[in-house]
Amino acid sequence: MALAHFLYQPVEFRTSRSCTGDPMRVRKISEEDVGGFIDCYIDIWKSLEGVLPDVYVRDQVERASGAAFRDNLPAKISDPARIILAAIVEKKIIGLAWGDIREDGSSWLSFLGVSPGHRREGVGKALLVRFIEESKEKGSRKISLNTDPRLVPAIKLYLDTGFLPDGVTTNQYGFELIVYSMVIA
Repeated sequence: MALAHFLYQPVEFRTSRSCTGDPMRVRKISEEDVGGFIDCYIDIWKSLEGVLPDVYVRDQVERASGAAFRDNLPAKISDPARIILAAIVEKKIIGLAWGDIREDGSSWLSFLGVSPGHRREGVGKALLVRFIEESKEKGSRKISLNTDPRLVPAIKLYLDTGFLPDGVTTNQYGFELIVYSMVIA
């Protein structure tokens, strides 16, 4: 536990500001955020064209553009086992993080992404730190995630935050993903 405490250092992100000086906030999303959430999610995936395989990016954009994605989001927002966060500047969602608490009490970070125009501003770090805090509040003692090895900035963020490689898995498209985990208790 001492190592986990050393690796996880809470960080305040009150200095991230937009061009107009408005502070960035990270908060749980509400049903009123569904449209902005979907727009941001699609924007993030489209920015990964040419980085990740086309079939994967296209499928994610098509899924998020469909009625089922929009219709199912409110139930996910109200599910106490879910953690769904947005980074917001000037009332616009610029980054997302979501995951859930598993039956074994661990957390799984399913998605973390930042709109292309706001990358390298600490938005991803702020979302990740808030996801860790929310997981701890819900009693989680471990967080895991997987990511594509081509997403080097994401990997750097996870390693810098204290996540360690924990294996390899294959997604439904047959692409290998690196699993990272961090003990937070």
